[in-house]
Amino acid sequence: MTALRVSRDVARQARPPLRATALTVFLGVLLVVMAAYTQQAMGMQWRTAAGRIGPGFFPRIVGFSAIVLCIVAAVQSLRPAEDDDADEDAPLGYHPWMLLKFIGAGVVFILLLVPIGAIVASAAFLLVTLTLLDRDHPKRNIAIGVLLPIGLYLLFQVALNAGLPSGILPIR
Repeated sequence: MTALRVSRDVARQARPPLRATALTVFLGVLLVVMAAYTQQAMGMQWRTAAGRIGPGFFPRIVGFSAIVLCIVAAVQSLRPAEDDDADEDAPLGYHPWMLLKFIGAGVVFILLLVPIGAIVASAAFLLVTLTLLDRDHPKRNIAIGVLLPIGLYLLFQVALNAGLPSGILPIR
């Protein structure tokens, strides 16, 4: 019994304690926000009276997935306490102009969603943001920027009959 206790004490001493980083704190706040989002989604009907998927189905999937991903990422962001000399924000970088470009693209997307439609606005948003992030792969950016909005249209408008803004395209 004593040997087991000694081996546990040695194992505890071998591992330095972990400390939270700025990323861990951010993920903790995001976890609380996603938990509140999921709580609201649980109040929505997940099935309609006709037996089809209801308005609470996808928000539940998004909420629970986001909670799991936040927990996994927060645990992975913990650093040993001995790493105090290392700059914890170095891997994340500091790109305020890129952040402002993305915020601007998001605002333009929201403003144009109804007038020009979901497919065109989503394709434009994806093409712009993917080009900002990865200029080395224009063919892949175009493929994602065009095929993803079409796939989302087929899922929401055709399969689920959820209704998306058609805008300038004559599709319903």
